[in-house]
Amino acid sequence: MAKYSIVELAVSNGNLVGVDQLSNNQKRALELNNAIYIYRGTRSKKVYIGQTMHFIERHKQHYNGTEEKFSTADFNKVIVIFSVYFNRSALDDVESQLITYFMADNSKKAGAVSFDHDDVINRTGGNSVNEYVGRENVASDVILPLWEKELWPRGWVSSSTLEKLRTKELVKYSPIKQLTPEQGQLITEIIHNPDRNYVINGDAGTGKTVLLTHLVASILKERPEAKIGVVVQPNWEKTGENIFKIYGMNSRYLSVTTATKIITGNERYDVIIVDEAHKLSRKYGKQHPSFGQVYKIPGFEDCNSHLEILQKMGKQIILMYDVLQAIRPANITREMFQQLTAGYEKKFLHTQFRIQAPKGKSYTSDDYVNGIKYLLYKDTGLLASDLTNYNPDFNRDVFRDKSEDAYFGYFTGKPMHQLIDWIEEDRNFHAEHINRVLSGMFCCATADKWSSTHGKDPSITHFHEDGLNRRWNSTQENWINIGDEDAEDQIGSVFAVQGIDLNKVGVMIGPDIRVNEDGKLEAVPDNHNNTNNKFSVEEMTDPMNQFEFTLYILNQYYVLLTRGIDGIRLGFWDGNDSFRKYMEDTLDIGA
Repeated sequence: MAKYSIVELAVSNGNLVGVDQLSNNQKRALELNNAIYIYRGTRSKKVYIGQTMHFIERHKQHYNGTEEKFSTADFNKVIVIFSVYFNRSALDDVESQLITYFMADNSKKAGAVSFDHDDVINRTGGNSVNEYVGRENVASDVILPLWEKELWPRGWVSSSTLEKLRTKELVKYSPIKQLTPEQGQLITEIIHNPDRNYVINGDAGTGKTVLLTHLVASILKERPEAKIGVVVQPNWEKTGENIFKIYGMNSRYLSVTTATKIITGNERYDVIIVDEAHKLSRKYGKQHPSFGQVYKIPGFEDCNSHLEILQKMGKQIILMYDVLQAIRPANITREMFQQLTAGYEKKFLHTQFRIQAPKGKSYTSDDYVNGIKYLLYKDTGLLASDLTNYNPDFNRDVFRDKSEDAYFGYFTGKPMHQLIDWIEEDRNFHAEHINRVLSGMFCCATADKWSSTHGKDPSITHFHEDGLNRRWNSTQENWINIGDEDAEDQIGSVFAVQGIDLNKVGVMIGPDIRVNEDGKLEAVPDNHNNTNNKFSVEEMTDPMNQFEFTLYILNQYYVLLTRGIDGIRLGFWDGNDSFRKYMEDTLDIGA
């Protein structure tokens, strides 16, 4: 039985047409029931989405002459949706999800989708409905069939299924999707304390970037004259700009750009929010020249990191940080970061969003993340620190599960062949999935070194395995969405996927990591591909730098191993049996 009902009416000169022909139940529902409604203009193709407890009265308010969008949008149809599930929380949830999906569906037509901006944005500051009784039923019994059985056949949407939209950045990072109570409370605290600085610590996939978009939306609403700088990585710059533009938040007081660009601009901001603050640069020789040029700007000569400069430029600083995702010597060190943020409020995000353990399993996504942390960092001392959120009591069944639908698994032999076969088989069942094979940045006899010029030439390949040849990602910026013919076949590096969600992920682990004589993981500089990730030969004589280099390589693998939403498989290049056996022993996997 259907768990929702709809009433479709015509609109003419602001009047509803066809109400008299409705049943008494339908008339009563329009006057008294909780409802979601969608207006559409056949000619203008514009849409308005809202919620109400009294649709007839709400319609009159829309057309009383005070709302300009209803005077100019030329709406001529409206669908009103009712459901047994529509309590207050469900209404908030369905409204925000439909707005988000419509925005993604109309991403090339800015302004085509409207909503009560003030009302929706206000809800992001703590009125969270991320979980409520029946939320899964609302998704499966209302939102999905409404889209695919009602809106798509009527030609109101361009995407036939929601699966096509769910992987889009406009959906994943929507500044109006519902927050967890943890995220909502944190935004409320930051909004109410504009004189405090914050470090938001969070593992990969805990929603730091989603928190960022909501925080910006809330500040724009609460403090419209505040000048906001949003610092992002180059591979997310265009995405970030587009998100705020599409959602109508492209204020002249808002800048979304990279650290180097915002520093070069040398303006002052009321708030600076930094995504992936662990990748902020420090004064160091082996990096792009533009990173070091900023220290020549008057007033910044004595600074030793981009963070130190940003602190001079912003009244309030908010940093999204994960100590386990610093991946090269040019990144700000842990010690520098701790010193510069000594007086900051430190907060942790705990909820895992990206990784989804299969239904019916005894293990959770947190079990997987904690197990990977233990595997990589158990001998580093980081897990005992207050810099990362680690729970040693994780369920090892996530690594022992041998079933076909297990979240985790690994192959022994011909890693590239097997990983490619695995993700391609998944595409046969889930055409909408974005799957990729990723790799540590190793080099050896069968894995060639990468050069920045190679991306323009698809004939240059880097990985060679029994007649199968593949190349590195042709670009780091927006790699997932590039139009190359071999896009899905390219092997992704850490720089192309940091901060990115994928469905199923294969990870090749190479000879740049090994088990040393003491039984601990150790990075191998000679087998590492990227010279900018290494210390100089002289620097590597310092045992501390040797340790730090190992951490950078471990962090790179940590990033790769936490990209997958629906599953991950490992392959060991050139038979890296030492790491495989180390993994089996450490995680009690067994034969």
